Amino acid sequence: MRKKGNSPSVIVGYGHAGRDLHHRALRDITGGRSTVIAVDPRPAEVAGGEWVPDIRGAVTALWAAGHRVADAVFHVAVPPDAHRDCLEQLLHVGAQHFILEKPIAHTVQEAAHLVDLAEATGAVVLPMSVWPASRVTEAAEELVASGTIGEPVSYHMEQSKPRFRRSLQTQGHGSAFEVELPHQLLLALHLAGPVAEVTGSRGWDLPLPAGRLARLGGAEVTLRHTSGVRTTLYTDLASPVRRRRLHIHGTEGTLVADYPVSGDDDFGQVRIAGRPVRKVVQDAPLTRFIEQAYAHFRGEAPAPRSDLALHLESMELLDTARAAAFADSSTPAPQEAA
Repeated sequence: MRKKGNSPSVIVGYGHAGRDLHHRALRDITGGRSTVIAVDPRPAEVAGGEWVPDIRGAVTALWAAGHRVADAVFHVAVPPDAHRDCLEQLLHVGAQHFILEKPIAHTVQEAAHLVDLAEATGAVVLPMSVWPASRVTEAAEELVASGTIGEPVSYHMEQSKPRFRRSLQTQGHGSAFEVELPHQLLLALHLAGPVAEVTGSRGWDLPLPAGRLARLGGAEVTLRHTSGVRTTLYTDLASPVRRRRLHIHGTEGTLVADYPVSGDDDFGQVRIAGRPVRKVVQDAPLTRFIEQAYAHFRGEAPAPRSDLALHLESMELLDTARAAAFADSSTPAPQEAA
């Protein structure tokens, strides 16, 4: 890990994630004073930075600015099936610090290879983990730790939204299991610990005026953790409203955490059901994660709380749940969320 100081930023892949998420977060953190090198084969306008077509161009730009490649933070925002090749190329030119977009790989096998690669090279690879870095999550954990709801017994997580148009326009997801559930499953592992068993799983079609889109309507997964705690993950992509909500049911009450549902309003809240206990927090979890990652790279703070191994476990569980849900050709109709 390098000494304290400014870390130059290189965003590899300047599409939606690289441009609208990673670069925007860097501008928010630095007040627009960060200099970014954007790597993409397509020419791009880079506010406060420069565009280069390939990794070799990024190395040349870093040297020209007086930076070592090992001191730069590389944001890997290329498509997941290109993550392995991208990391291998960057490691070959001397890169050591990475923020890796989610999902970390296209398959479980590729994800396992990335874990091995990071261990073998000593590179610090921090996979994007939004909800574990959220201030809403932190506020919920603090209330649980204070004993306000007693001992947690079960968790219920829901991320629902209307996703008709995007489902029609993109071929990027084969089922609803790949849209919101990866975020929820990672949070479940963070909050409740390792999973002993996937106890249930189902998925359904997305209804449309002219027919149905197979497997893209929603999904539900139930888990039993090694601690005995139970978790339910639910997503409805035909929902008329957006909802990002966590229930933690305890022996002495229920905590309800509502996350910001969009970039239009970055406030969330945590409350105890039936009690006058409510905390409103400003929450920009993606920006906060990147800020924590840079502080870690500078040697000023511990790493964010979700590592490559946790992402790999999440992908393995998701594969198991998806296979169980679609073991036959039927797609059960959804039931109302709890």
